[in-house]
Amino acid sequence: MSLNVELLEQSFEKVKPRADEFAASFYENLFAAHPEFKPLFAKIDIKIQQKKLINALVLVVENLRSPEALEPVLNALGGRHIGYGVIPKYYGPVGDALLMAFEQYLQQDWTPEVKLAWTEAYRAITALMLKGAGVETTPNVVPDEKEVTLKNTSATQTQLINESQPLPPQTEQQKKPLVSLKLDGEVIQKMLSKITDSYQQLQGLSFIQRLGEVLKGILETFIDNFWAQPAWLVASVSAILFLVIYVGADDNSLLAEILEGADALSLVVALVLFIKEAPDRRKQFHYQAWSTIDAAHDVKVSYARILALQDLNEDNVSLRGLDAPGAELVDINLPGANLSQANLNKSDLSNANLSHANLDNAILSHAKLSGANLSYAKLSFARLNKVNFSSADLSNANLICADLKQANLSGAILKNASLSGANLEGAYLTGANLKDAKVSVSELSAAFLEGAIMPDGSKYHSPKSSN
Repeated sequence: MSLNVELLEQSFEKVKPRADEFAASFYENLFAAHPEFKPLFAKIDIKIQQKKLINALVLVVENLRSPEALEPVLNALGGRHIGYGVIPKYYGPVGDALLMAFEQYLQQDWTPEVKLAWTEAYRAITALMLKGAGVETTPNVVPDEKEVTLKNTSATQTQLINESQPLPPQTEQQKKPLVSLKLDGEVIQKMLSKITDSYQQLQGLSFIQRLGEVLKGILETFIDNFWAQPAWLVASVSAILFLVIYVGADDNSLLAEILEGADALSLVVALVLFIKEAPDRRKQFHYQAWSTIDAAHDVKVSYARILALQDLNEDNVSLRGLDAPGAELVDINLPGANLSQANLNKSDLSNANLSHANLDNAILSHAKLSGANLSYAKLSFARLNKVNFSSADLSNANLICADLKQANLSGAILKNASLSGANLEGAYLTGANLKDAKVSVSELSAAFLEGAIMPDGSKYHSPKSSN
């Protein structure tokens, strides 16, 4: 969907001066129309929630021209909302309340074009959030009046009737096939077309080339079956093939001399089994590595844990949800690691290599990351309050909506970093390099910026120091 970015940006700029009032009106509209939503916010400070709403809108509007950065953040946000009890059918009422708030504050500037722009934007945002929540199909959120037809009403009534009916007995469910395959005319046509194309491609090749393609297909089938079949069957087939080759070999040939060895058969079978069981050995190694990590849970210093984490990451094993609070992980090498939702509260990651790592939604409060390499790292929605990032490399990092309250970022490199919606209250950015960083002046106003290089390349000097 192509969004009217300029219209969205212009209209939002008119709302920003009264952002707090706008957010309060949104929740008033939502609770007035749907009081059943109030329990979802019973244990939440509504003032903080209003601030989060504004931060989310700032995040979206400021990144409309960078959808590649916005998509993973909205996916993650949708996943988080599932944990809050938000289900797909809630998105429609939320959209209605949001558009009503825009209408209330834009008034004469709330033109049909602006309404359409925000409606389409909300639909796009909702689709990305629902994708992150694991919902493949997007419900009809904020429909236009033109789209509300008798057909839609009938479909909705049918859906409600179906939802109100009890589930069928278990015996009836078991009668259904586990996998159903529907072959309609279009699917058959595609299959025939693919076969025809493959045949035509082979027809255009020479005999040697065609033979090569056939052998390639046989080899691919053999490899697929090799890994799919049990080890005993692979070993038996290998032994039979060995005997067939041995019987058919010329007695005076070099092959016959090699095969005449007494242990040749056992060596062949042993080699096949060694290759076949390699994945199982790798799995066993991974289990042992995780056991080492689990055993060191309450241990502050464990070199074995560092090696285990590095080995798992080298094998592209996800470290998502790692629970290692207070761990000493100095100089650890985890480039590209998936540490999303990890708990590394109060851990020491000084001089760690976490470039391109995924730390979305991770807990790193009070952690030590001085001198760490976090270039291109994903840290959106991460809890980074009071983290020591002094002299760390955070260039091109994604810190959207991260909590950086009172974090020490003195001397940190934040060139081209995304900080939209981040909480920088009391953050120390003295001497930091923020050139070309995506962050607004209002967001930076709550931080200490003495000597910092600002996004426009200028050097910040406080009014007091200039006097």
